[in-house]
Amino acid sequence: MADYDLAVVGGGSAGYHAARVASNQGKSVALIEGAERFGGLCILRGCTPTKTMLRSAEIAQLVRESSELGIETSAPVINWPRIVQRTADLVTEFADYRHDSARGLEHVDIIRDWATFDSPDTIRLSDRTLTADHYVIATGSAPRTPGTESGAHPPGLEETGYLTSDDIPLLPELPDSLIVFGGGAVALEFAQLFCRLGIKVTVIQRSPLILSNMDADIAVALTRYLGAEGVTFVTDTWLEKVEAKDGLKTCTVHVDGRVESYSAQEILLAIGRRPAVTGLNCDVAGIECTDGWVDVDDRMRTSNPRVFAGGDVVGGPAVGAHQLVHVAVRHGEIIGHNAFNESQLSFDRRLVPEAVFTDPAIGIVGLTDQQAAQSERPILTAIESFEEQGKALTMGQAKGLVKMIADAESGEILGVHILGPEGADLIHEAIVLMHFRATVHDLASIPHLHPTLAEIMIDPAEAIIDQMN
Repeated sequence: MADYDLAVVGGGSAGYHAARVASNQGKSVALIEGAERFGGLCILRGCTPTKTMLRSAEIAQLVRESSELGIETSAPVINWPRIVQRTADLVTEFADYRHDSARGLEHVDIIRDWATFDSPDTIRLSDRTLTADHYVIATGSAPRTPGTESGAHPPGLEETGYLTSDDIPLLPELPDSLIVFGGGAVALEFAQLFCRLGIKVTVIQRSPLILSNMDADIAVALTRYLGAEGVTFVTDTWLEKVEAKDGLKTCTVHVDGRVESYSAQEILLAIGRRPAVTGLNCDVAGIECTDGWVDVDDRMRTSNPRVFAGGDVVGGPAVGAHQLVHVAVRHGEIIGHNAFNESQLSFDRRLVPEAVFTDPAIGIVGLTDQQAAQSERPILTAIESFEEQGKALTMGQAKGLVKMIADAESGEILGVHILGPEGADLIHEAIVLMHFRATVHDLASIPHLHPTLAEIMIDPAEAIIDQMN
């Protein structure tokens, strides 16, 4: 007889929710977490700390811009130690809450240890071997750094030194200048954060556009807005080397057929994340991985039928690779159900919203027009600017746009991309509409309050209806 019905390795969002759902069915669960603190990436190093610091930077920017609204103030004074302390306090509060919530689950034993697979059906802890009817890998991810399976890095980077997103909330003082490697969500959020705190920021990105996996119109507009705030963008580059020079960290890059050098006090490496599978012995357990990512089917089951996986650690065509907390939560819920029920749940890739918490913020769900074109599905698109939107103008927050993609024949909404004030909140209307496979006609018929930011959603829907007629 096995020690537990379910053994979960990792106490982040996917692991916790797998344990919760299994517990609610009366199943015995071992929730194993070896890290010093409980809570996973989102609480400890991701969502909570970054959004806390971004709010401070947003307030600093609002103070600078307040004269435009008739409010005269002095220049903001940045108290970085206070920002760091407030961030640490909130992280502790959320981590303690998650730990308490886990301890409150019935039939769940929390084991503070590191686990590794001994065989396809056993795992080893520091002092014993543990068995379960089913296992869950929910070990999350870590920043990509030199020497990992993430690929080659320019000569000199490791010797010169760099920061990752994990290091930012722990910085004892602000650097005078910063180079950011990368053009994804993490890179851009930190670039704007430091720029708004008075730091000279240069973003170096290999591809021609930032946010290369998102809509091009959104990427171009955000580049323009951040550039106006003072962020320098160097895109479509090849990074030749990094070296320490005259007390600074200097990057030599090839751009537009010439060689340029950029220097800063610190470098932030933000080029994505890698699966945290070191030490798990997935091969011993018969668990197939691709470039380290644990392969799962749409029911979150690995190649070992007794083992499930969820959260940042997974990949594969059935579920994609979405390092998002709401995806991890859903993975965990599916796992907790599927491990013990004949009726099986599947992960639906159609509705995976994403956000970038810059200002203006990005909220997206569904297809881009480029992706729809690749599917050879006839589509219609429309764009509405916040620069003409009443509530945004009254707020003095009129940067951005809404882009909508719909089926050219049925009018079904296939994708919505928002860059604008409260964009990460506004996208939820589109998520609900797409969940019910609503059309642009449905959206246009739904009353919206005036003046609100949300009423901007009607305009691209009506523009697409006009194209259909």
